[in-house]
Amino acid sequence: MKLKARISNQYCPQKYWDKTSEVMKAPDDLPQHLIDEVLDIWKDLKTGRAKDVTAKKRMITLYNVIYMTNYGTGTNCGSCISTCYDGIKKLYKKYSE
Repeated sequence: MKLKARISNQYCPQKYWDKTSEVMKAPDDLPQHLIDEVLDIWKDLKTGRAKDVTAKKRMITLYNVIYMTNYGTGTNCGSCISTCYDGIKKLYKKYSE
């Protein structure tokens, strides 16, 4: 989405959305139920594509909870989905060891 790339470093003056150029970091001490959820959802995401729409929505919802963001669960924006996938992948690598 070229438009999103152009305005990602700006913000909405009416406070509908904030800048997206900031890197979000996961908390160091995740509750065990979220860690279990990350490990469980990875089997549906490990190929780089969500197995189905339910898995995609679950991934985005989990990402929103952990990173305190507000991505829409029905988004088809490649950049948004990639950000969510990369965040879940980082957590999977951290906690699967």
